[in-house]
Amino acid sequence: MPESPSKLRTIVGQRIRAVRRERGMSAADLAKALGWPRDTLTNFEYGRRPLYLDRLEEIAHILQVSPLALLIANSEQATTIAQLAEDDHLAGEVRFFLDALAAEPD
Repeated sequence: MPESPSKLRTIVGQRIRAVRRERGMSAADLAKALGWPRDTLTNFEYGRRPLYLDRLEEIAHILQVSPLALLIANSEQATTIAQLAEDDHLAGEVRFFLDALAAEPD
């Protein structure tokens, strides 16, 4: 009996598919850019195959997104994480803001 995909594998696969589509790429386009068979990519996108970190990194590189952004189900949160990962100044500003909020009395 085939193994059912884990929730995280399903989330990551959905995020890969969503970002790929946002970039206007077909599964065949992305697979070709990665040098993989299309079925390999499709199996990752549907969570049917475990995705190792090195492969996740390759996908993220081709899609021009932080690997972190592919690990978060909510696309708005993933976009925010991607922006923070790419901009140290912005990340520092957000940390400052969050620290200030945490320091406020209830």
